[in-house]
Amino acid sequence: MVVLDTNIIIDHLRQSSVKDTIFQSLVKNTPKSDLAISIITVQELYEGSSTRKRTEEEQLLTTLSFLRILPYTFDVAQRAGEIARDLGRSIEIPDAAIAATTLLNEASLLTLNQKDFEGIQGLELVRLP
Repeated sequence: MVVLDTNIIIDHLRQSSVKDTIFQSLVKNTPKSDLAISIITVQELYEGSSTRKRTEEEQLLTTLSFLRILPYTFDVAQRAGEIARDLGRSIEIPDAAIAATTLLNEASLLTLNQKDFEGIQGLELVRLP
């Protein structure tokens, strides 16, 4: 399974005129059960003001319908806290939560900003071609 970072969804939503975004390519070539996001990503996406517009929110919801949404549980919160504590540098809470979700689901993470996740023990980052 591949967990998509929030920036993969944002990239897709912002590039509506592009024929094949990274997200579209993944959806075409990967079974739905193998693509997921953390519930934290849903929160991050709704923080954007564009979701106030009905058409923008509908586009977001359509995009999310192609993905499994993984929950934020006690175990995820605990692991995210451990990541933040042990990383040796500062990490944003959503990034720690997304990394923990990925690790606990034994998945890989696809992100456009790999440096945010570098150094997290056991986290496999998917490299873009």
